[in-house]
Amino acid sequence: MTVPTLAAIHRYPIKSTAGESLERARVEEEGLEFDRRFMAVKPDGTFLTARTHPQLERIQARFDGSRLALAHDHFDPLALPVDAFAGVPFETEVWGDRFGATTTHDALDSWISEVAGEPARLLWVGETSARYRESIGVRVSFADGYPLLLISEASLADLNARTDGTHIMAQFRPNLVVSGTQAFAEDSWERIRIGDVVFRVDAPCSRCAMVTVDPATGERRRDKEPLKTLAGYRRGEKGKVYFGQNLIAENRGDIRCGDTVEILK
Repeated sequence: MTVPTLAAIHRYPIKSTAGESLERARVEEEGLEFDRRFMAVKPDGTFLTARTHPQLERIQARFDGSRLALAHDHFDPLALPVDAFAGVPFETEVWGDRFGATTTHDALDSWISEVAGEPARLLWVGETSARYRESIGVRVSFADGYPLLLISEASLADLNARTDGTHIMAQFRPNLVVSGTQAFAEDSWERIRIGDVVFRVDAPCSRCAMVTVDPATGERRRDKEPLKTLAGYRRGEKGKVYFGQNLIAENRGDIRCGDTVEILK
């Protein structure tokens, strides 16, 4: 009998930028430590994502809590310590949630503006997020609505069997990837344990045109895949298309690739 296993861990230091693969990670209330703690915004605070600016996915960001480093194939790298951030309070919003963040540095603003192709600023959520989502009862970073996203390898394999070409997990931007399951087994889970942490499997993740962006090129596919195929067999309530499950951690702790995924309920 195959045992469900944590096959991969990914975090995204800046919302909508490329993922960073990890062998182990610390899980906090807001999700993985240092995950989506930064976000690009227009001067008025409107957030930018790869839905409208797919080129953001070409940015490689690394953050260890004290230093942010940025890299891109077409721009000079830039790294600055948190101590250099201006730290001026700045109000922003993510999908209707208005909350306070802080500014970073003019050099980071200029760099992100060059990539975005328009004036932009890079915000930091701070060491603790001020965004508390009453609907789920936890603090969340700059993520769309939940702290964590899980997808199984079998679910992606099922999708690829139905489409032309091959789609990769990076298109769906999960934090946790699980092996050793049937396709969409995660849809039936309610509570799981991985490593030190118990997670509540709270809601399926609705998908949009962002999954059609090729992470390698930062460009959308003209054939609208894989969203077109997903819409044919993964459409749920109110016409939304679902792929993956949103998680909420019930406690803090460490997880590692290779950990067993225990199905508690």
